[in-house]
Amino acid sequence: MTAPDRLRDYDSHRAAAGLQTRDGHTGEAQIFIVRIVANLLILCLELGAIVGLAALGFYQPFAFAGATFVVALLFGARLEYARLKNELTFYFEGRTPPAGMFTGVVALSEALFKAILAGVVALVTFSGTDQSRLFWVALVFAACVFAGSSGLRWLANRFGISLGRWGYFRIAAPLGLLFSLALTLLVAYAALPVPTVGKIVWETILNTPARPTIAQASELLFLVKLKLDELFLILLRVFLNDRTAAVAAVLTSVNMLTGFIIGLYAIIVAEMVAWFEQRAPG
Repeated sequence: MTAPDRLRDYDSHRAAAGLQTRDGHTGEAQIFIVRIVANLLILCLELGAIVGLAALGFYQPFAFAGATFVVALLFGARLEYARLKNELTFYFEGRTPPAGMFTGVVALSEALFKAILAGVVALVTFSGTDQSRLFWVALVFAACVFAGSSGLRWLANRFGISLGRWGYFRIAAPLGLLFSLALTLLVAYAALPVPTVGKIVWETILNTPARPTIAQASELLFLVKLKLDELFLILLRVFLNDRTAAVAAVLTSVNMLTGFIIGLYAIIVAEMVAWFEQRAPG
């Protein structure tokens, strides 16, 4: 092979190698873009689902409470039964624990109690006549559901936890704390003003009929709860310093109960996002 031939052959190899390199980089860039677009679409679906849940509670509190009851019962019946099957051996040391119908009845009873409580708390949380207050509650609820869903998915990716089991049994307390803390901050910054005793008496005697609607009763209960939380905080400050008293007030607030509801919907959103992520291209 002459020198010109070797030079042409060398140039052709370089050109082919460069083309392959460019094609490889182009393919990786395309995959990267597809992944970004897919993740953005999944994020939009997640946010849309969460906003939809909060909007359902804001506009249709009865439907939201009914949906919460059904979701809690369906999740609870399955998860409580699975828990009891693994837990009964702890209580019946050295003996064969009862199973079958007994386990099913106990599991269903616990799930039914929690479902009723969740439905009532959901109705009280989103019922009322003060639209401004309900808007802030819905906003905090949506933020907590997003935090719960993100936390569950992180735990699943990092430690391989079960989304349903952790969402039902383990994450309610942290989410309840987050919800309670957020409402406490709203009260502190006057977004949710604490009523005076006079206003509560006025609402009870003059503005509340003999047979109030659920919205009117819920609004009155919320006002009373705000005042009780404030009085309890004042009482705690007698025995504790201001910072410790504030923490104790957040932990003992009735708002902590809402964490169970938030955990239920965080499971649904996290499961939905996980399903889409497994099927996303790239």
